[in-house]
Amino acid sequence: MAPASVSFLYALREAADAYDERMTTSCAAAGLTLSQFALLYLVVEEGPMRLGKVAENRRCVKSNISYLVRTMEKDGLLEIIADTDDRRVRHVHASQKGTKAFRMALRAAAQLEKDVRSALGEKVTDDVIQRLMGIAQVIDAL
Repeated sequence: MAPASVSFLYALREAADAYDERMTTSCAAAGLTLSQFALLYLVVEEGPMRLGKVAENRRCVKSNISYLVRTMEKDGLLEIIADTDDRRVRHVHASQKGTKAFRMALRAAAQLEKDVRSALGEKVTDDVIQRLMGIAQVIDAL
């Protein structure tokens, strides 16, 4: 347990690291890295999107996302499809293999969330979610 004087940002990073550690193992069981899971989460849950939008949503530079997308395409997890109106524009889609691996890792994530909700309680968990999303908006606006 951290001392009472621990900074807000350190505590936030600790929570994220604890999540990453648990989910890294769960993602590996599905044949994914945590970065692949996060990218698949976007394109499975929100639908196909342009590469630039993926980079924006992942808060990452486009060149890093391009590398990850190319690697995932080679592994059969993603498909890159040209826009019907503008052939220069590419959309990132989850493949069947990618969707299947994502759903497998998502079950582990759902179990982790269930365990956290059980430990903290529904009301506290929902409050934490709201506050974390608010923190992300504040940090994005800085």
